[in-house]
Amino acid sequence: MSAAPTHRKTEMARANVFLGSWRIVQTELWESDDLDLLAPATLELGHNRQGYLAFIALRAEVDYRVGTRGGFPAVEFSFGGFDEGEEVMGRGWAVLDGARLRGRLFFHQGDDSGFVAERRQRRRARRTPANKALQPTARTRRTRRG
Repeated sequence: MSAAPTHRKTEMARANVFLGSWRIVQTELWESDDLDLLAPATLELGHNRQGYLAFIALRAEVDYRVGTRGGFPAVEFSFGGFDEGEEVMGRGWAVLDGARLRGRLFFHQGDDSGFVAERRQRRRARRTPANKALQPTARTRRTRRG
C-alpha cells in the first residue's frame, strides 16, 4: 500500500474547516427560544466524518462529507436518531458563509427548514505556569535543634 492515501486523508482533515461544534442560532420553522428545549442546539462535526445533531427534542448521529456548493466550502450530511421518542432520519447541507454556517435540514417524509449556526468557542483550560506550581504558598521557617 502506498503512503499517498494516508497523506491525502491527513491533508483533508487539516483542511476541514467544519470540524468542531456549531451552535444553531436560527431556523425558518422553529422559534429560536424553543431550539434549546432539552440541551443547547448544536451541530457537532468531528473526525472520521462523524458528528451529532441536537435541537428541541431531537438527538441524532450525523454522517457527513465535505465538499463545495455554489463555489463555497460545504458540508452535506445524513442524520438518524430520535425526536420525542420517535425514530427520525433525514439529511442536510450547509455552506460556510463568513463565520457562520447557513444550510437546510430535511426530515424524511416530514418538515424541512433553513438554519444558521455559529461556531462555538472552545473553552481553554487555565494553565498554571510550571514554576508557579512549585512555589511554596507560605513561608516555612526551619529551626535547628541542638
